[in-house]
Amino acid sequence: MMNTMLNWAPDKTAPKRASVARRSLMGSFTGGTLTRSRSAEPYVPEPDEGEDGALILEHTGAGDESPKIMFVRTDSDPLDSAGCDKLSDGDELEISEHGTVTIPNSLCLDLHPATMHEPIPTLPRYPVAETKNCNCWSEPPHSKFNVRSKTYLRDKKPSKIASEHYILRAIGADVILTNSSSGPGTAIASNYTKILGGHLRSAPTFVINFVCPWGLIVNYYEIPELFLPYLRADNSSIRSSLRATLDELQPHERALARFFLGNDDERDSSLKLIAVAIEGPMVVTKLVQGKPAIVGKRLPAKYTTYPANKSRALADCFEVDLDVTATDSVGRTACNMSRRYMSSVTVDLGFVIEGRQEDELPERMLGCVRLHKIDPLMAPTLPAL
Repeated sequence: MMNTMLNWAPDKTAPKRASVARRSLMGSFTGGTLTRSRSAEPYVPEPDEGEDGALILEHTGAGDESPKIMFVRTDSDPLDSAGCDKLSDGDELEISEHGTVTIPNSLCLDLHPATMHEPIPTLPRYPVAETKNCNCWSEPPHSKFNVRSKTYLRDKKPSKIASEHYILRAIGADVILTNSSSGPGTAIASNYTKILGGHLRSAPTFVINFVCPWGLIVNYYEIPELFLPYLRADNSSIRSSLRATLDELQPHERALARFFLGNDDERDSSLKLIAVAIEGPMVVTKLVQGKPAIVGKRLPAKYTTYPANKSRALADCFEVDLDVTATDSVGRTACNMSRRYMSSVTVDLGFVIEGRQEDELPERMLGCVRLHKIDPLMAPTLPAL
């Protein structure tokens, strides 16, 4: 038996070599050529040929038997290493004499793009030994953030203190690519309830969604029962009665309750982002140093409340969509840098409701997610609606 690293073609013309990557296999397998995620020249060997992986064509030489292409995993490039983890040595593609390829059922789930009705893979929580603690998320210590103190508004030199525990518990994070076939990157809590690995809105959730030109960066936080009445207030009468209960809350709770009860202009002026590059190239760590920024003054923001739907088993959700595509040139540069350097950067994305009144101080961090060296090449793509 002869093993040759080839694409098989029925007319036996000079074929080209191609290795298998997850995204290469998402296209159509009609005809005699299997496309590759990068270009390949005929008869030119590459480092991952032979025993290191790629497509291996086995031909017995018998004229009445179709050749079989056997899958062998390869780490020749990032897309190959992000291939189907369920692939086994026995998986194979059978090619008919007309060049039609039959994909075994064991491969179909991972080799086809997700739809809006299928769970969209989510980032695992740190630590993750399989990825050497990359492509995952965690919740950093709350005490690393400095927030406004009780006397901040009265001090001649405004003072800050280390934040106490987060108000909201982080429950997940995602980096999702978009393309011309993807659905809208906003209102994901309504359009894509299968996001977060299919668990979005299994509990009351606060979603913060950065809409970038190339995709989405999404943080998820669980909303405690205490705040649900303020989130659900859907008319002025209910809001008025709830404002009378604010005196019973602690300062940081009062600030978040007012945020839920307020209008969009009030929300725009109070939600602050504190981004800190923990590890990465100097060009990034110098740019992202933890200076608080009122995001509603920098980016167009859309705030949407989604009521619970018992018939569909969907819990309450509050979503903030931040349109990074509409920012100024400095913001666009930072956005493009975020994708370019994302796989080598560990960054904290923290949020706080700004305390603008004495009874809202001291501040406390709303929540934070740390993204550990996310490789966009391994991110799922937002499906069409």
